[in-house]
Amino acid sequence: MAPSTLSGRFRGRETQFHIELLYGALFIAGFAYLVFRVDPRVAAFEGGLVVGYLLRIWEKMSIYERILEEAVSREAETQVEAEVEEQVGREVEEQVEATVDEQVGEEVEERVEATVGEEVQERVDERLDQEVQERVDEQVQEQIDEEVQERVDEEVQEQIDEEVQERVDRRVEERVEAEIEERDGASGDEDA
Repeated sequence: MAPSTLSGRFRGRETQFHIELLYGALFIAGFAYLVFRVDPRVAAFEGGLVVGYLLRIWEKMSIYERILEEAVSREAETQVEAEVEEQVGREVEEQVEATVDEQVGEEVEERVEATVGEEVQERVDERLDQEVQERVDEQVQEQIDEEVQERVDEEVQEQIDEEVQERVDRRVEERVEAEIEERDGASGDEDA
C-alpha cells in the first residue's frame, strides 16, 4: 500500500475517534445536567444525540458493506481472470499437442495437403473450443465457490468482531453511567 493511502486511513480513523469522543462527551454532559436539573430542551438534545449516533452507526455499516462488496467483487474478478488466462493457456497448449500428435499423423498430413486440410482444422478447432470451454467453466465455478466461501467466512468473522466491540462499548458506557449515578447519589446523600 502507498504511504499516502495509509496516512489517509489513519486520519480517517482519527477523525472517527474524535467524532465518537464528541458524541460521548456531549451525552455525558447532557446526562449530568439532567441529573441536577430536568430541562426538556436538554432531554430533547440528548434524544437527538442518541438518534444521531444510531444513524451514524447505520451509515458506517452501509458504507462498510458497500466497500466490502466492491472489494470482494474486484478481487474475485481479478483472481478468476488471471487464473482462467493461465489455465486456458496451459490446457490449450497441452490439448493442441495431444490432439495433433494423436490425430494428425503421416496419413492426415497427406490428406491435408491434398483436399481435407480445412475440414480437419475446423473439427480440431470445434472440439478444442468445446473441451476448453467445459474445463474452464468447471474450474472457474470451483474457484468462485472457494473464493465466495472464504470471503463469507471473513465477513462473518469481521461482523462478529464489530458486534462484540459495540456491545462491549455499550455495556462499558452503561456501567460508567451507573457508577456516576451511584456516586452522585452518594455525594447527594452526604450533602444532605
